[in-house]
Amino acid sequence: MYEEGRSGFAFKNIILKLLFIVLLIFIVIWLFPTKNYVKNLIEQKLGTSADQIFNTNVQTMKEAALTYFNGSRLPEEEGKSEKLTLEEMLDKKLLVGFTDSNGKSCDNKKSYVEVTKNKTDYSLKVNLACTDKTDYINSYIGSYAYCTSDVCEKKKLTENNSEQTVNAQETITTEATQDSNECQYVKTSGGYWTNYGDWSTWTTNKISSSNSRQIQTKVEKIKTGTVVEQVGTYKHTQNPKKVTVTKNDRKQIIYVCPADFDNGGSYNNFVTCVKTMPNYVTKDTYKNVTYYRYRDRVYKNNNNSYKWSSCNDSTLISQGYTATGNTR
Repeated sequence: MYEEGRSGFAFKNIILKLLFIVLLIFIVIWLFPTKNYVKNLIEQKLGTSADQIFNTNVQTMKEAALTYFNGSRLPEEEGKSEKLTLEEMLDKKLLVGFTDSNGKSCDNKKSYVEVTKNKTDYSLKVNLACTDKTDYINSYIGSYAYCTSDVCEKKKLTENNSEQTVNAQETITTEATQDSNECQYVKTSGGYWTNYGDWSTWTTNKISSSNSRQIQTKVEKIKTGTVVEQVGTYKHTQNPKKVTVTKNDRKQIIYVCPADFDNGGSYNNFVTCVKTMPNYVTKDTYKNVTYYRYRDRVYKNNNNSYKWSSCNDSTLISQGYTATGNTR
């Protein structure tokens, strides 16, 4: 009987010890995480940091794009785009160089910002290609009533009527409804002439100047042929012809100059025969030829100012604004 009680006590003691060991193991695991747990935790923290660096770099490119794309740098025709690579942005000093989470520079050619003309505003795409990640965001920009500069990012009204920037990759479709109480107006102003282009080649075709075309001319002498002209006279001389004649039964020598000479005739004494002759020279002939060349410039009138106001706003209309047909 005593032996049975002692055996039961020993068994309970073993069970308690086992439970204590199991509890101790759980406490050790909880206090001292495994290697894989630590590794996963580090990767999770680093991953979050990488996303933060990537998003910061994307926002930096977007802010630089908003500064650069305004006025004449925006596309004019609907559907047309203007693109600027990261390499070009760095060359233009629009931003300073940055690196990704691996400490390496992002791809300067595959990373870019692109603006596309919509009906009433523009779409802005920011694409960033780095060694750790490649992604892009989309947003809308334009000359809105709340802009403090020529162009700013589009905002939307939240539930409490406060303005909020449209989130990246969010597509917004504005539809006119019967409850719309604001209309969009546009005013086109600030037209300007572009710089003149390169000069054309010279041509003899006559070209006229205009507001968009600048003309230059030059006159050159062109040889057309030759002509023979008389320039004064000169004296041709020669010896007379010696002739023996019989006169009164006596032989006599006389000197004869041809009749077409100035002193043509017979002479008893020696004389020099003289004949006046014309002097001819060969001259080149020329004419004046006028040459023309031109260079052109283009007048651009795409400085559009947009404003939102109540429909049929007489004040805006009197200032030259016209309704675009968009409402909100």
